[in-house]
Amino acid sequence: MEDARASEEDAEEMPLKEEVVLYEDVEYIEEYVHTLDDEQSFEVENNETSTEANAKYITQIESIDQALEMLQNSVWSIKAPERTGTMGRKLAHARSVPVGLAKSAKTPAECLSLFLDPSVIAMITEYTNEQIRKEQVNYSRERDANFTDETEIMALLGVLYIAGTVRDARENIERLFDTKMGTGLEAVYLTMTSLRYHFLIRCIRFDDPASAQDEIEGDKLAPIREIYERIVSNCQKNVRPGRFVMLDEQTVQFKGKCEFRQFLPNAPGRAGFKFYLLADCDTSYVSNLEICVPDNQNPHNLSYAPTDVAMRLTEPIQGRQKTVILTSPFTSPELIKRLYDSRTMAIGEVKKTCPDLPKAFIMSKNRPEHSTLVAYHDPATLVSYVTKRKDVMLLMSSFAEIDPEGEAEQNESNKYDQQIKLVELYNRTKTTIRTIQQMCVQFSVVRSTRQWPLAVFFNLLNLSAINAWCIYRMNRPEEGKLLRRDFLVTMALDLLRPQARRRLYNKTIPRLLKQRIGMFLGMSREEYETVPVLSNRKDSRGRCYLCGRARNKTTRISCNGCGKFTCSAHCAQLCRTCYMDESIGEEQE
Repeated sequence: MEDARASEEDAEEMPLKEEVVLYEDVEYIEEYVHTLDDEQSFEVENNETSTEANAKYITQIESIDQALEMLQNSVWSIKAPERTGTMGRKLAHARSVPVGLAKSAKTPAECLSLFLDPSVIAMITEYTNEQIRKEQVNYSRERDANFTDETEIMALLGVLYIAGTVRDARENIERLFDTKMGTGLEAVYLTMTSLRYHFLIRCIRFDDPASAQDEIEGDKLAPIREIYERIVSNCQKNVRPGRFVMLDEQTVQFKGKCEFRQFLPNAPGRAGFKFYLLADCDTSYVSNLEICVPDNQNPHNLSYAPTDVAMRLTEPIQGRQKTVILTSPFTSPELIKRLYDSRTMAIGEVKKTCPDLPKAFIMSKNRPEHSTLVAYHDPATLVSYVTKRKDVMLLMSSFAEIDPEGEAEQNESNKYDQQIKLVELYNRTKTTIRTIQQMCVQFSVVRSTRQWPLAVFFNLLNLSAINAWCIYRMNRPEEGKLLRRDFLVTMALDLLRPQARRRLYNKTIPRLLKQRIGMFLGMSREEYETVPVLSNRKDSRGRCYLCGRARNKTTRISCNGCGKFTCSAHCAQLCRTCYMDESIGEEQE
């Protein structure tokens, strides 16, 4: 009896497998399990257990009929394909680097000008002035509808960016222009008035207003296509992306009228635009993007099937041994095959409803944690991984890290390690586009508008600012800990200062405002208040420059040094001796 009880206790403590019979002749699935006890494993054979150094075991199936049932209607195989060429070689882990003019961009404003270049600003200025010309008939005073220029357009963008840093998106921007309640930003109301800001926002255009209606009939994106294509081209040419890039969707909320506005159930507002982004996984740099405009007119009528979208966006990097991270809407054997033929690897998550998936790969029952199942269909590899929550993650990839010459020497433990690395790589890079969208929302330049070209332009501004920040960090790695908000504030102030400097020399602004602009620009009083000395002003009369305009006090007294009129309340009388002593002391200093 004691021997029987001991044998029962030993049987309870022994880690037994769920399966009963092992069939090694069923060449279909291999499963590798990672254990924590110094990679020890148990191999069941003839009802005996033995400990080995490597952690592995082949999935045990109850019967041949069950395995064949799992295999029916499947295109996958356990035998890895023999790959030829360079796709399987070890590749250098290239990192993102600026190219061309981007290598010499050192300041935040210079980094932004790589995307909003002078040609983009010149086009916006030209088309905005055309719209202002049409609006001038509605104003009685010419100064209320003056033409704009590149400096003022850059200042307008600076106002939008600095409003985003205080998270004022879609809020009443009048708070930023307030000078009485204390809620305003000094850099904003010193640069332009709120009336001028609203006028420019209302009149800004991105195409010729005269031919806008005719162009819309042939192209739904015509009101902003010229600017949009220019910014996309700048994103492609300024940075060489690293080895791993991700492709995913970005949604932009918009509730106004637009022919290609879409219903987005998972996006805030449930309506808006859909962008497709291709971004570097290490730096979050957006190297390519495309807006979804379905049912457009030729030659702009494109197919927005996931495979076609992926091939268009990855065209600039095809043939350069890059690896594209895909989300479940894009992942398919067809796309992986087409990317592989263009010398581009891919890793993507697969939905469980995808056709031709083996049943064993979808189920997690009786499968240990962190176990993997592998199947092949040239050139794709299907990996089924059991997570900590006993859920199944399905990955499809053509990613290869090893030399084809060394594949024969690899054991099953090395194969398992590669599959775990594949899962870790996907988990590390799958949130790239989601992070970019969160960055756009965090410091957004978006204002409430019913003009869809303006809503699209706001999103292009957000993405351009993110790309500028990425280039700035790559060019100045010593400032890698610079907060993005500090970068945006510095960039916005650089855009505002030229317009504020121009406003400083406007003779009609109040003296107090001129002093505050001079302090904002870091200028001394002598630099912007230079008045020529007039030798003879005895018979002339003028307003005291120190008295307020409302007081309007005139006087005949003028300063002996600068020639300005000063009233008796703002001047002091000195005898000739004291005056001479002060003059000698100043000369000695």
